[in-house]
Amino acid sequence: MSLPSLSHLQFAILDILEGRSRSGKFVRVKLAERGIDRNGPMFYQIMARLEDAGFVEGWYEQKKIEDTTVRERTYKITGDGVHALNDVRLFYVSSASSAVNGAR
Repeated sequence: MSLPSLSHLQFAILDILEGRSRSGKFVRVKLAERGIDRNGPMFYQIMARLEDAGFVEGWYEQKKIEDTTVRERTYKITGDGVHALNDVRLFYVSSASSAVNGAR
């Protein structure tokens, strides 16, 4: 089995997005809970790369916060993103299984 095509950060982002659209802010909070801290510009650069690769779709939604209207970026995983995520999961499960079986 070949090496995964996703970095650990890309994997974490796709894992967070699996099954539901999420705001960029939500994704950053969930990454921080996993011990992955990315500032705004770096985070959005990574998200743009995931969009360019076809793994996520992003769009802006207008939100009202107090008396101010802001645009918030929202993302969802695509079919290709789900496929890549599952490939990486399979890689790690297979690798772990091989390591356990090889240790016997």
